[in-house]
Amino acid sequence: MRPYQAEKPATSSEERNISFHKLTPSKDVDISIYEEAFGYVFSNNDVRNVALSGPYGAGKSSVLEGCKKKVTNKKFLHVSLADFKPHNANELDSVEKTPESVLEAKILNQLIHQISPDAIPQTGFSVKKRFRKHQPLIDTTWLILIVLLTLYQFLFAEWKNLTNALEYQWLSTFLHGTTLNTTRLLLLILEVALLACGIYYAVKKQRTTGLLKKINLQGNEFEIGKENDESFFDKYLNEVLYLFENVDADVIVFEDLDRHESSAIFTRLREINTLVNQHRPSKPLRFFYLIRDDIFATKDRAKFFDFIIPIVPVIDGSNAYDKFLEFFRLGGIEKLFSARFLQGLSLYVDEMRVMKNIINEFQLYYHKLSTPDLDGG
Repeated sequence: MRPYQAEKPATSSEERNISFHKLTPSKDVDISIYEEAFGYVFSNNDVRNVALSGPYGAGKSSVLEGCKKKVTNKKFLHVSLADFKPHNANELDSVEKTPESVLEAKILNQLIHQISPDAIPQTGFSVKKRFRKHQPLIDTTWLILIVLLTLYQFLFAEWKNLTNALEYQWLSTFLHGTTLNTTRLLLLILEVALLACGIYYAVKKQRTTGLLKKINLQGNEFEIGKENDESFFDKYLNEVLYLFENVDADVIVFEDLDRHESSAIFTRLREINTLVNQHRPSKPLRFFYLIRDDIFATKDRAKFFDFIIPIVPVIDGSNAYDKFLEFFRLGGIEKLFSARFLQGLSLYVDEMRVMKNIINEFQLYYHKLSTPDLDGG
C-alpha cells in the first residue's frame, strides 16, 4: 500500500487551501483543568516558587499564555535561556555544561533590558537612556551662562569702561544697567544658584552611578567613594537583588533554564526570591519555572518548589494520529495519506511543534512541486 497518493496540486492561489500553523505558544488553549491550580497559587502569598513541569513540547508555554489571559491583574516578565545542543553525537559529547556565572550574566542582561532605566538609577551596570528632547540644549545653555557670568564678575571694571566708551549713545544707555554694582550682585547670586544646581546634579550622579572612581593630581591618587572589594559573585548577587526589587512585575518566568544542566542556579534563584520577598510581604514576587519532569529527584523537587503544576502533554502516541488528521483536513490534503502510514508516523511524533512543522513543510513542498511523484512509484 502506498503511503500517500500523488495528485497534481492546484496551480492558482484561489484553488489552494494551504493552512499554515505557527510554532509559537498558543494563547487560545483551554486551561480549565489548570485554572484552579493557578488560582490557588495566587491566593497564597507564601507560594512563591512554582514549577510548570512536563516533557519538552508538552505545552507548558501555551498553558502559561492561557493563564496570563485569565489572570489579568498580574504582570509577567519572561527570562528565556534557550540553549540548543548540536545534532552530531561527537559534538554533543564535547559540549560542556554552562557555567553558573554565564547563566547569571544572561539573567541579569535580560532583566536590565526589561526594566526602565529611571527605576534603577543605582545599578552598577551601564544602562543607555533615551535623551530628553531638550536636555542637550538645557545643559549647553547652563554651561554658557556659567562661563559668561564668571567672566562678567572677573572683568567687571573692563566691561564698565568699555560700555561707557561706546560711540553709539543709545547702545551705551541700553547697557548702562549692567555696569551698576546692584546688577553685579544680583548676577553673582544667580551664578551661585546655577553652580549649586550643577554641583547637586554631579553629586547625585556620583552617588548613583559612581561617575568618578579616582582622581590623579600631581602624582597623588585620591579615591572617590568606597572602593568595592567584593568578589564578582557577591557583587553580582547584590545587583540581581537590586534589579528584582525594582522590577515592575508580579511573576518572573524562567524558560529553558533546565537545558543548561545546572542545579546550582536554581538554588541561587530561590535564595534571591527569599531575600527579595522579605521587603514585599503583602505583594510577593513569584518565580515560575518551566522545566522538564526529571530536572530534580522526586524528594528534591517537592522540597525546592512551593507548588508544582504538572502539564499533561498535548499530544502523544495515543492521539497524534487524530491530530494529524485534524490538521490535514484544514489544508484539504487528508486524502493524500493512507491511514496505515499516518498511524505509523504518529508513533514517532510526540511534540506539537514538530507536528505543525511537518505539516507546514509538507504543504510547501507539495504545492511547490509541479509533478509531485511523492511515493516514488
